[in-house]
Amino acid sequence: MIVKQIRSTDGTGTLSYMIIDEDNKIAAIIDPNIEDTKDIILMAGEMGVQVSHIIDTHTHADHVSGADELRKFFNAKTYMHERTKYKMDLLKDAAKFGIEGTLNANAKITIDHYLNDNDSFDIGSLKFKVIHTPGHTDNHISVLVDKALFTGDLLLIGQAGRSDLPGGNAEDQYESLYNKVLELPGDTKIYPGHDYEENEFSYLKDERKDNPFLQPRSKEEFVEFVEDFFPPFAETSSDGGKMTLQCGAKRIIHDEAEFKSISAADLFEMIKIKQNLFLLDVREPFELMMTGAVKGVKNIPIGELPGRVTELPEDKSKDIVCICASGNRSYEASHFLVKKGYKKVMNLDGGTYGWLDSGYATER
Repeated sequence: MIVKQIRSTDGTGTLSYMIIDEDNKIAAIIDPNIEDTKDIILMAGEMGVQVSHIIDTHTHADHVSGADELRKFFNAKTYMHERTKYKMDLLKDAAKFGIEGTLNANAKITIDHYLNDNDSFDIGSLKFKVIHTPGHTDNHISVLVDKALFTGDLLLIGQAGRSDLPGGNAEDQYESLYNKVLELPGDTKIYPGHDYEENEFSYLKDERKDNPFLQPRSKEEFVEFVEDFFPPFAETSSDGGKMTLQCGAKRIIHDEAEFKSISAADLFEMIKIKQNLFLLDVREPFELMMTGAVKGVKNIPIGELPGRVTELPEDKSKDIVCICASGNRSYEASHFLVKKGYKKVMNLDGGTYGWLDSGYATER
């Protein structure tokens, strides 16, 4: 088996895959992005293979599938989970997320065969097993081929896909991750549908160890964890432009020792004695209006942080404290700042809620 990864250049971090049976010169495509269909066709020609199966792991919210184009070009068959029959139900909630255009386009794609949990089919000598893994969407599947698991947007490297889009559900995501994916052997290779850090794949044993979404938790604890993990949606970014939907949180795995976690009491004392402290609040502006913020913060929403690094201190040795609502997004921002070379980065454990619970004031 040969696995070829196609990394999209449209800003969505989308990954498509060509899985090739080299003996029979036949291939399947998983999660093609319409932006990448030309590259996929060229790759099939270079590899000398005929594409017979096109599989979408779910109804995508952030990009249009290229399944119809490839279906026509290769005279191939398209495959999705049976829940896709009800994909039009997703459209009623799409407008408030700004994804109605994408979902409308994907709802029109022709599906030749519907799949269910534990279905299997052969492509040449390769056996494909279907695992129904709802959570990111209710029609989401993961596809197991030998020791390779194509997880779509359910499980990403170092993180997981959003569960707050139409059709998503955090409790379903828990069941899929903990009772299906984690049951597989540790040497299973994880090939995700998105990646933001140039990763090709990861081993499940490493995800068990490092991925915050796979740490031991009850279902109730997991639902509480993801509640504040993904940035809230907003109509536009701070400069008035349309926001780009990310299906993951851009989590970067680093050694936590590279930055410190501090308590609200720690921060309160630091503010009293340090005049040159840089406070970075990575929440959305409307959150600051609702709950107030620690006095003196610079507000850069985490989704905008990579594009606004010029607003950060030039001095990489400056003390910086990252703040969000409960400490999850600021934990992510802390990783980002460390990667950018900042030497004295701190994360406010418990976030603004912890600050308020400790009796400290905020300003609106």
